[in-house]
Amino acid sequence: MIPMFGYILSLIITIIIEFGIIWIFIRKDISKLFLYAVLINAFTLPIATFSYQNLINNFYLIETLVIFAESILIMLLLKKKYSKALLISFVANFITAMISLLFFI
Repeated sequence: MIPMFGYILSLIITIIIEFGIIWIFIRKDISKLFLYAVLINAFTLPIATFSYQNLINNFYLIETLVIFAESILIMLLLKKKYSKALLISFVANFITAMISLLFFI
């Protein structure tokens, strides 16, 4: 697979899946939720990918850091309590991480 194509494909899949999970938890303003899913993943996925490929070759550590980073972004953007934001982030990232392990790593 062409590296850039694989990266873009993983970003699109991640956005779609994480948007769906956010929507399951927060069923309000679908366009706003989609925009936030795009913004959150456009911020965290490049950093996580670069970190995995060049800095820390530890998938689980990077996913854990992404969960915490995204939970803060969810809390701030969606104005949710941190515990709910952490739950949303954990579920979303657990599912996308499992898919990533199956197809991309």
